[in-house]
Amino acid sequence: MAGLLDEEDLGPFFGNPNIKRQGVKARALAAKRDVNTLPDPKTFAAIQGLLGTRPDQMGFSVLNPEYESIMNVANPAFAAGTALGVAPMVQALGAGKAAMAAGRAGERFAEKVVPQIMERGGIGADILQGLAQGTRSNIYLPNTPSNRNPLVGTRYETQQLPGIVARRPVNYDEMRGGSIMTYPTDILSRNTLVTSVSDIPLGNNAFVTPGGLMYMMDEKNIARKIGYASNQAAATSQNNRALQAIEENLKMGGTGRIFMAPHTMPPGGENFSTGPTLGLLSLIDATNPSPKFLNQISDQMRSMTVKGKPGKYKDFVGLNDPASRLQLLTGEGLPVGSAGDLRKVFVDKMSNVGAEQGLGFNYPDLQNAMLDPNVMYKQPFLMGDSIFEALPNLGISRGTHGAYGYDIPGVFLGNTRGAPISEFMQPLYNKILPTQMNKPGSDIKRASLEDLFVNYQFPGDIPAGRTYADPNQLTRGVLSTAGKGISMFMDDKEIARLKRLLGD
Repeated sequence: MAGLLDEEDLGPFFGNPNIKRQGVKARALAAKRDVNTLPDPKTFAAIQGLLGTRPDQMGFSVLNPEYESIMNVANPAFAAGTALGVAPMVQALGAGKAAMAAGRAGERFAEKVVPQIMERGGIGADILQGLAQGTRSNIYLPNTPSNRNPLVGTRYETQQLPGIVARRPVNYDEMRGGSIMTYPTDILSRNTLVTSVSDIPLGNNAFVTPGGLMYMMDEKNIARKIGYASNQAAATSQNNRALQAIEENLKMGGTGRIFMAPHTMPPGGENFSTGPTLGLLSLIDATNPSPKFLNQISDQMRSMTVKGKPGKYKDFVGLNDPASRLQLLTGEGLPVGSAGDLRKVFVDKMSNVGAEQGLGFNYPDLQNAMLDPNVMYKQPFLMGDSIFEALPNLGISRGTHGAYGYDIPGVFLGNTRGAPISEFMQPLYNKILPTQMNKPGSDIKRASLEDLFVNYQFPGDIPAGRTYADPNQLTRGVLSTAGKGISMFMDDKEIARLKRLLGD
């Protein structure tokens, strides 16, 4: 993503002697309601953006040959104007609707608003000074569920490093006679270098994402026959599940080949991993916040209730202590709990509005910079984007993933567009779902007889609420962790169904 504005684009705002001449022409043409014929469309776009007009409402045609360069000015100008509160200030000065036209708004902005902002100081002055010098400024953009800022989640720069094989279609013939199974995965990318977040250049603090689905697509992992990674207990469990699936497959007359197709967790499921923590630590290093700010975050982490235990991490050394990095990334020095759970606490506190404002960023910018672009905008619980063949007889081994230290043996097979786990594993899913209905939910002890009756679950009629647990979640859990009867035999009928479902 480009910086807020280049110096040449901002010249008219800061004493450019051509501003009045440009303004006269701009006013005349703007009056004709065709912004695409303006002599200086980027100036118009920058001014309108600063004054609060969304880029998609400025009237520029996608057929305009300068459309892309205009939007490259309009988008960051809108972000800056939002952060600075320029539009209310102009209105307070009595600019009125007429002055919102490009020329007069530019003159008034340069003559009246800029001096006010500079005199007032603070973040507004810092941003304007950065804009005038053609530099970047880190700013928090207000963003709420009821008033989303379209720029939040887009301000980042990344570079895909070598080492990840290209996506390739699945060969269904290889799967014929085998069985397929699933388990959950986060949706972090792998080998993605994140260099800028919320227009904050990370410089030497740039970090590399560790991977979720793309882990199996790493060239080195393919060469070493590594399909995935988890902690030791989970890796052992998944490997044993694959061994059980082989046994069941052979009894059905199959080939004994087992395929793993992980299903995606919702965004936030990656917080246990090291990626988000690495990113936040990089932002702290790049922005150098005050010790007081870091102490406030540390105190919030210490007092947080984790898995029902208040203050579980009360002995966390704190972010001002260099040892905090080891505690967060490896667990070294933690008297209780795990590094992964501490990372989740850290991300929780660093992604709230107070921390965003204090550090001058928006967490969705960081989050989207790290996520796998192939699945980040698709619905969660998507199964089959990436598939590998399990090789459980090789046994698990020590791995290199920062959060998940044991590798599960397997070799990358290919990719599909994916489908919800309920549809991908439909025969098994529909068989298991009824057995998971009407299990006690979090509110069962407080439920009245009416609650028990109204919220009773039937196939095809599963009321929302917490009287009974979510049977879909429980079904996903069974398919992800149970030892027997959770792999789907891939005969001609199932392969034909999956090809239709996956558009193959």
